[in-house]
Amino acid sequence: MKVAVIDTGTNSTRLLVADVSQGRIEEVYRQTKITRLGEKVDRDGNLNADARLRVTSCVDEYASRIDGLGVSRTMVLATSSVRDAGNGKQFLRSLAEHLGFEWKLLSGDEEAGLSYSGATASPGLEGAVNLFDIGGGSTEVVSGNDGRVVFARSLRLGCVRITERFIYSDPVTRQELVSAREYIDEVLDHEIETGRLNRPARTIAVAGTVTALAAIDLGLKSYDPVKINGHIMSLARITELLEGLSGMDLMQRVSLATIESGRADVIVAGTLILERLMLHTGAEELTVSELDILDGAALALASGEL
Repeated sequence: MKVAVIDTGTNSTRLLVADVSQGRIEEVYRQTKITRLGEKVDRDGNLNADARLRVTSCVDEYASRIDGLGVSRTMVLATSSVRDAGNGKQFLRSLAEHLGFEWKLLSGDEEAGLSYSGATASPGLEGAVNLFDIGGGSTEVVSGNDGRVVFARSLRLGCVRITERFIYSDPVTRQELVSAREYIDEVLDHEIETGRLNRPARTIAVAGTVTALAAIDLGLKSYDPVKINGHIMSLARITELLEGLSGMDLMQRVSLATIESGRADVIVAGTLILERLMLHTGAEELTVSELDILDGAALALASGEL
């Protein structure tokens, strides 16, 4: 079955069109645009008009791309920012229904489960796996074994949320980093009890923060998902990248070839979340995956589970 999934995330709106057969995904088309739907949701409690317009325009463009590809089902998904916004569900419904698409507002547990099934869809990922999915408004932490989820938690930690709460200076000040770090550690201590995750286990990380870090680590001049998928980074290297990025001003981060302008202002917070997660869970290294919630949703949509 050929399916299309649109993920209206806090920081980006993404599209995957894929052929799914016998639990395997063959990508037809994938695109990401930074739209910042969750702009100021943490402060105001609603999706603002400019953010809704950006996402609507993007989804309309995606609908034109989907048309003619022979897609059987198209679903628009929403996650953290829409869950948090008082007008979120109404916006999602109108966004999808005017195009005739299905829609679903995912719970934190559903988001975590789909991220895990997508990231572990690649061959060779059997056994114990811990997954980090760092989004704009939330971070999903999942522990599984041989494809079965044994622990999942959706945390109110995201690169946009942490940036808007703690980071105001350019470049980031040391005190801002300390305040953000203390808050992240407090959430992790409260939400992820010692012993709940697999140890030892392979750690996989997905989403824009970690793929951007992988591109920097690889020294890429342009984004190359084939090279990024499966790339391994150590905790020491993540800490080194955090120090480097936090020492740059915004324009210096924008000038890095593989960081979009809409990610440059939040990548320090995303990298800090990643570092604290690795320290909290005892991960000495992680594997970067290009497969994520979009792939998990495509599998679920084709099988009728979504």
